[in-house]
Amino acid sequence: MKRRFRFLLFLILTVVFLAGCQKEGPSAQAGGEASGPEPFKKGDPQLRAVAGAKPGSMSSWVEDREVWKDFVDQDQLASAQREFFGIHLPRILLDSKDAQEANREIDGLVQEIRDQYAGHKKDMEGVDTGIYASFSVYQDERILSIMVETSNVWEGDFPKISVFNFSLPDGKFIQDAQVMKAFGLEEDQILGVVEDSLREAQDLDRQVYYNDVRDSSYFYNPTSLTGLVFHDLWDNYKSRDGQVFIDEMGKPNFVFRPYASVDRGQSPVVLKLKANRFDQGAISEDYLKMARRLGMDPKDQNHKAFVIYLGSAADPDSLKAPLEKLYAWTSVFSNYQDPGMLMAMKMSLVGDTAYLIGEECYLVIPKYRNAAVSLKELEISQDGQLKEVDNEFLDNLSATGTTFVCQNISDIAPNGKITIRYRDDVLDFSPSISLKDGSLVLPPGVTDGEAVLDWKALMETEAYSQDMFDRILSIMRMG
Repeated sequence: MKRRFRFLLFLILTVVFLAGCQKEGPSAQAGGEASGPEPFKKGDPQLRAVAGAKPGSMSSWVEDREVWKDFVDQDQLASAQREFFGIHLPRILLDSKDAQEANREIDGLVQEIRDQYAGHKKDMEGVDTGIYASFSVYQDERILSIMVETSNVWEGDFPKISVFNFSLPDGKFIQDAQVMKAFGLEEDQILGVVEDSLREAQDLDRQVYYNDVRDSSYFYNPTSLTGLVFHDLWDNYKSRDGQVFIDEMGKPNFVFRPYASVDRGQSPVVLKLKANRFDQGAISEDYLKMARRLGMDPKDQNHKAFVIYLGSAADPDSLKAPLEKLYAWTSVFSNYQDPGMLMAMKMSLVGDTAYLIGEECYLVIPKYRNAAVSLKELEISQDGQLKEVDNEFLDNLSATGTTFVCQNISDIAPNGKITIRYRDDVLDFSPSISLKDGSLVLPPGVTDGEAVLDWKALMETEAYSQDMFDRILSIMRMG
């Protein structure tokens, strides 16, 4: 299933990338998106369309190498020459040491393609080489940005992406921060834009492809993976450069290709960046509203999250009460939008199905809107200590933002550990219900949000999200 998802994701990204090349113009989009560097005006004598590059590429310093002249046989020549899904690699014409270094790196890509062609020539059927290379170019009076993408059907891997950004007219390499400064972003703002853009893209995929899914496969939608991508991003972002390029339409893009999350089918290969000027704060609206209603300072560093105990669900009838309470909360704080879901599940010993092992339902509201929320299964070891155990249904998922969590089937100890992470700030805890007074047991930094609403006045019988009810019901064991 994961392999099919990765392949589907690759096809979707290819279509989106080609569509973006054809439809978007070089000016900033409406809706608060960051404006880019001013392109040369149409007809400027310094710019020309770059033959072989992606449509819309304009430059006076880049040309197609036409590498197919050197090694492709006559039978596949037309395939290698074609404008789309051919073999096109750039030559950079700047007279600088950095340009020479970039050209040497592209020389290496040429050699890789030659080796692939030689190694798989006997396997090629028809005119298609099964080897593809393309590049895009953006140039203005200050920046030259080039993205090279190579792929082939023989290795079954995602495309390889190479990025080269130069300052003009000196032809020196520039870092991502200098590229994004042309869009009005400071270095410390870039990561937030990447986070927001990823979350928006993943959520759009969920709405398009998973919105009507009401069974257990819902848990494998892109938004259930976004937290894992954030972990990968936060662990590696500072150690890398060349992650940003300006595409042929003058739009900034972030390259996820070197990240492990791409190989696992959790993130896009290339992400188009969008910056909403009207939504700059890192604190989530859900958290902000609750904090203000409870008379708390939202910026207080001692507070990291709210948790609301929704109730226990052991069967279809008892499931309704927690969802009715959740529905009352969403009616006030999230315009009836369902939260993400993390459910303690295990594989059945009989049949290839998963079932729910949690009964206690909680709503977790992290302070930061791009916080990753994860759930680990716990069990009591022989020495009486709680320890983490592998669980494929939890270890491969991580939601973001407000999340519905179902865990804790034991009266002795909680069977789940919730982790909230935002960049380098990590908080682990296991909510439970006190056997003494029924109160919610939480660690410092996590606040019980029970007092935020008059639940009796707002809760209504049979008023709950049918989608969530059906999804949870699909993993409940009956009898």
